[in-house]
Parts: sequence; C-alpha cells; structure tokens
Amino acid sequence: MKTTDPFWERQEVVERFASRPPDDRLVALLSGLPRTTRVLDLGCAAGRNTDWIAQQGFDVYACDASEAMVEYTRGRLRPHLGEAEARRRVVRCYMDDLSLFPTGSFDFVVALGIYQQAQTVQEWHRAVAETARVLRTDGRLLVQHFALGSQPWPEPLREVEPFVFEASPPDGVVRRFVLLDAATLEAWMAGHGLLPEAPTRTTTRATEEGGFWRNLHALYRKA
Repeated sequence: MKTTDPFWERQEVVERFASRPPDDRLVALLSGLPRTTRVLDLGCAAGRNTDWIAQQGFDVYACDASEAMVEYTRGRLRPHLGEAEARRRVVRCYMDDLSLFPTGSFDFVVALGIYQQAQTVQEWHRAVAETARVLRTDGRLLVQHFALGSQPWPEPLREVEPFVFEASPPDGVVRRFVLLDAATLEAWMAGHGLLPEAPTRTTTRATEEGGFWRNLHALYRKA
C-alpha cells in the first residue's frame, strides 16, 4: 500500500502552499472558457488553484495523495460549495490511479509540480497514462515539471537511474524526483497522445536554501 511523503503532511508545508496565489497561466487559460468546463486539479496541494477555479464557477474536482492537503482544500471550498460538495469534489488518490474518475471525464487537467514526484519512470508513465485516460479527446493538460540541471540544496542531486534523482534535504528525509528536459517531456507526453499546444518554456526559481529549481512549463492537447 502506498504511503505519502511525511513532508506533505506537515502543517507548515500546508500553510506555505496555501499562501500562494493561483497560477497565472491557469487563470489566463481558464478565464476565456465556458463555466461548464470540467476541470481536474491533479495534485491540488492546499487548493490555491482549486479555490480560484471554484470561485469562478467552473465544474471543478481535485485530488491529492496527502490527507492534510485534501482536508485543507475541502475547507477552502466549503464556503462556495457546502460541506457535502466539498467532500465529494476533493478526494484523496494517487496520480497513477485515478480510477475514481471515469474515462473522458474532464475538459482540462491542471498538473503543476506533480509528475516529478514519481519515484520511478514507470510510475511517471502510469500517472500520465491515467491523466490521458480521464481527459476527453481534444482536452487540455497544463503542466509544470522540474527540469534537469536543478540544484535546490547544497548537496548535489544523485542520479540513481536515467532521469531519476535522489536528494538529501536539510531535514534529513531522502526524497526522489523524476527530472526531464523539454525534449524528453514532449516526447514522453506524445507517447500518451498528448501533443504540445504551445512551446515549452523553462524558468528558474531560487530556493530558500540558496539553490534553484529549473521548471518546465507546458500545455498539451489530447489527440
């Protein structure tokens, strides 16, 4: 049975993610769409995007592997949707098992900072295959993904197999990530029928520990 990295259950981590504003690209993309658009916030964390999507009146669902993140996101949605709907729409699940959702359920999936959390390349592909399954044909997928060359902590990341890296943050909990370059991300996505709708961009974000994450920003459409 899968367990969640305890990092994501910490109250200070939940609050840190909760304090972030909704993603600018998400806001721009959804603002012009009909409110009947059904959206899945995959790996919703503390609901910064789920809350905004719900406030705009979209048909939104959200999921996360962390119980603490799910509960916090439900709390944000209760004022808009009520207790029963918040609990129905925000659920705990793993990104590589979206069996709670029927095939072709969603018009738009938000996957920001989620696929890189896969512990193996095989898990990564299972997760993207599940995303493609729940997307309708011509549906769109908004992605942010950690990139090769990232150096978030003083100790260098260790490559344990191609594209899979381990890190030893200051908190002492060894963590694992799948890191990709833009060409590999696009090629792997294409293998699941997800084709780029816009050029993939790379940005760099500084970390509190004096390092940096490189991020890939991509948008795909299901063929």
